[in-house]
Amino acid sequence: MSAPAIFRLETVAQDAAFAVRHLRRNPGFALAAILTLALGIGASAAVFSVAYGVLIDPFPYENVHTLATPKLCWAERGECGWRAYTPQQFNEIAQKTDIFSGITASTVGMVELTGNFEPQRLRGNYLTPNTFDVLGVQPILGRASTADDVRPDHGEVALLSYRYWQAHYGGSPSVLGQVINIDRHPRIVIGVMPPRFLWRGADVYLPIQMTNAPEVEGQRYFALVGRLRPGVTEAQAAVELRPIFNDFYQTAPFIFPKNLGLGILPFDEMFKSDLASTLYLLLASVFVLLFIACVNVSSLLLARAVNREHEFIVRASIGASRARLVRNALTESLMLALTALPVALACAWLGLKAILRIVPTDTIPDEAVVTMNLPVLLGSLGLALATVLIFGLAPAWHSANPRLAAALSGSRASGSRTQRRLLSGFVVTEVALSLALLTLAGLMVRSLVAVENVPVPFAPDNTLMMRVPLPDVRYPTPESRSIFYRGLLDRVRAIPGVKTATVDATLPVMDFYGDRVQIGSQPEDRRIVAIHVTDPEFLAAAGRKMLQGHFIDAREVSSQAHEVVITENFAKRYFAEENAIGRTIRLPDFKPDGLHRLEDNAFTVVGVMSDMPRFIGFRDDFPHVLLPYTVAPRAAETLLLSTSLPPAELIHPVRMTIHAMDKDQPIVDVMTLRQALDTYGYAGPRFSLALFGTFAGAALLLSLVGIYGVLSFITSQRTQEIGIRMALGANRGDVMWMVLRQALLLATLGVGVGLPLALLGGRFAKDQLVQTSQYDPLALIGAICILPLLAVVGTYIPARRAATLNPVSALRAK
Repeated sequence: MSAPAIFRLETVAQDAAFAVRHLRRNPGFALAAILTLALGIGASAAVFSVAYGVLIDPFPYENVHTLATPKLCWAERGECGWRAYTPQQFNEIAQKTDIFSGITASTVGMVELTGNFEPQRLRGNYLTPNTFDVLGVQPILGRASTADDVRPDHGEVALLSYRYWQAHYGGSPSVLGQVINIDRHPRIVIGVMPPRFLWRGADVYLPIQMTNAPEVEGQRYFALVGRLRPGVTEAQAAVELRPIFNDFYQTAPFIFPKNLGLGILPFDEMFKSDLASTLYLLLASVFVLLFIACVNVSSLLLARAVNREHEFIVRASIGASRARLVRNALTESLMLALTALPVALACAWLGLKAILRIVPTDTIPDEAVVTMNLPVLLGSLGLALATVLIFGLAPAWHSANPRLAAALSGSRASGSRTQRRLLSGFVVTEVALSLALLTLAGLMVRSLVAVENVPVPFAPDNTLMMRVPLPDVRYPTPESRSIFYRGLLDRVRAIPGVKTATVDATLPVMDFYGDRVQIGSQPEDRRIVAIHVTDPEFLAAAGRKMLQGHFIDAREVSSQAHEVVITENFAKRYFAEENAIGRTIRLPDFKPDGLHRLEDNAFTVVGVMSDMPRFIGFRDDFPHVLLPYTVAPRAAETLLLSTSLPPAELIHPVRMTIHAMDKDQPIVDVMTLRQALDTYGYAGPRFSLALFGTFAGAALLLSLVGIYGVLSFITSQRTQEIGIRMALGANRGDVMWMVLRQALLLATLGVGVGLPLALLGGRFAKDQLVQTSQYDPLALIGAICILPLLAVVGTYIPARRAATLNPVSALRAK
């Protein structure tokens, strides 16, 4: 049976050829429509590329959806998540459950690689030998580990990550069989993993035997990942896990309370990207931008369709069906979309490069590949086809109503009320959606301003910092570590250009060691305080001042005195109006090495100093406790230098000083405080502002073009009306105000419609905001004020053109 005429290939080809001819006759219209669509589709494709790599396909492991870990829900916290287990706890779960077909343990930590080269500090992943089989990924060179590799009578083995193999061995296959010294233990390299296999971001993978000892290879806690058996439900898993976690409650009731909820947590929920929530908001924003672009092109097509009314009347009168007229209009829309697609992909490629240049460090999973791949290309094609229906439907419907067009042609001078309402609706829609994007951009501006205005201790441009993690092999005791740091500080302070030198537990401003405190004999407070292990020069370097008592002095450092200095907000929280000097505080959970608590956790307050600024990116303003580094030298691995010279000039002298003390000592994370702020502190808000600001700017540009086009068309349709008004005495100012008033009315309606959308967008964006309310009035008022101004700018030229009309010519216009 032959296909209906409307679906025949030759008729479709005729429509396509007809659409191309019409677009060639109107190059200005075609160019404007193609660039508008390319902007919307390109931006969507760029963001979708990131979303696909980060949210949809971030991991290279086989059947990721069947990888999981026990889900733990703490009722008192109102949250669910996962945690690491001791070796004994891991073995109990592995032996007493049947929900997993395979179960692995792993933990990451810094390991020291030594040999005939400068010592390196690598990210090592201690794991059970079956990990590669459970995850379903095999080495590209050599072999995976087996149970035999961790037998006591077998030599220790290691596997390298692809990037480390390439960077340090040039991709040479001869690496197999080489012996490398990890923490002074020789290990034979037996394999190299594929490029995308970066299990927990490691450089080297170290198979271990999971015994029931409290520590395995110095590691006390391990993440558990298992391959679920087919058909296992969350309820079934909870039943099997319940008796095991009841046992855990007996030994660790605080970690595993009796009312602990149990279930299954999917693998992709365990290692969710920090960029996930931002990406969801970006996807919503970019699709709003795409819709604005479609509305813009739709208004252009509709205005063009009105100008072609006579053509449609003639075609209908000689027998063209409504379906044929619709198809002809949609074909023209399809040609626009397909022509815009290559331009859109070029924009997407450039946009993706720009996004990846500014994306914050450590927010994309190590295994994720963000690129313009086949799914993204197919998605872009799908977007292009979807836009045909979005922006081509209204013009196509107008084209398919020749009776309506014929009726309208008799009153062409005044224009159709239906047409004007529809076009005005397009303007209102653009303004409403633009308000939502502009408000988001305003919130990001306010958030970035708030972050960058947070006072920073230390001088960002004259502070050099680095981590000097001492290995347990060479510095096994607290005394040996204290001796090293004491000698290091003395030598570094003698370097020309160094004003002060001190130590601490972590890099300042960006992170902190937090734990709970106990005041006297009161119950332990569950709120977190920041703990510093430092020396007398910290006070001057941080720019703080003493309010009561004295700061840590040399006597307290040398005698390992259990005396502390607290910040003013600590004193207000725990001592109210009382004198804090001489009071006792305890740090019952403080573990300087991450494993063992202090034998004596009681400290006497000897001073109160001014508050430390709030940590960038943190919503809580934590109190601080400062104690001599000699009390807990295992925690003091960060060296902080205030300099009178540019910090970069002191990196080499400091490095040489450290290596003169210990040639095998690794030095990592060398940077200035300014670099740390730019990389970790400000990068996230700047990233959000760059993208949301770009989308808002694009939306404003499209809205400006849309307002100009629509008001120009509506004004031209009212030529006779304007002529009559001028003949009856209206002056140029009256005519200009008439046109501008219409634009302001549409902008006001758009603001009214867009206000709920803007508030809803702020609600979804609250997790991306730092020290900024989702209902920030300045951001909202700024967005509301910009859009009416935009309407006036976009309407000024049509209004001025209308005001200069000759009344006689206007009355004769058709």
